[in-house]
Amino acid sequence: MNRLVSEVMTGDVLVARPETTFRELVRLIEDHDVGALPVVDELGRVLGVVAESDLLIKEELSEGHVRTPLQRHGRARLAGTTAGEVMSSPAVTINQSQTLSQAARVLRRRHVGRLPVVDDDGRLVGIVTRRDLLTVFLSSDEDLRVAVHEAIAASDQSPSPTLWATVNEGVVELQGSAKLLSQVIAAGDSVRRVLGIVRVDVKATAESDDMHSVWG
Repeated sequence: MNRLVSEVMTGDVLVARPETTFRELVRLIEDHDVGALPVVDELGRVLGVVAESDLLIKEELSEGHVRTPLQRHGRARLAGTTAGEVMSSPAVTINQSQTLSQAARVLRRRHVGRLPVVDDDGRLVGIVTRRDLLTVFLSSDEDLRVAVHEAIAASDQSPSPTLWATVNEGVVELQGSAKLLSQVIAAGDSVRRVLGIVRVDVKATAESDDMHSVWG
């Protein structure tokens, strides 16, 4: 149900080497209109990332405007003339086998716009951006409907499931009736994990509330 990073990543990635010069970094970023370059070693393992902001440190700090701890850290890289000297390291990466939900959490928590994608040996295999993650919301309602009903079936193992759903513009309405409230809740939780769903409205009912038993 939850697609993998490897399914939406860009596989052809422009990279830099540790010895790539400052001017060449600027040319690569400008000529190819990218916001950052992964820096890799001879085996393709990610060593760090050079972003436009890393390159701008030299321009900003050369004027002597050092005000914050982050900028003071940047001053240490002011004299850097190669990718290895100015890159941010270690790089924030994600494994190709992780899900898009996991990638979205890393992007949000680390406040970055892109993630180098690596294999189990740390070698670069692609890059995934915030825009790549947003493409999952372009799935058709029919495709989502199929995934939603698979999610409902996975959560309800009864011979004759009595829950179903409609999908309109990515909004799911869970309908029908189940014997237990816990079944309705489980189905709703399962549907919410379907990637590309905008919202889930639970309209289904339950014959019995097994979640709020009264003990006496």
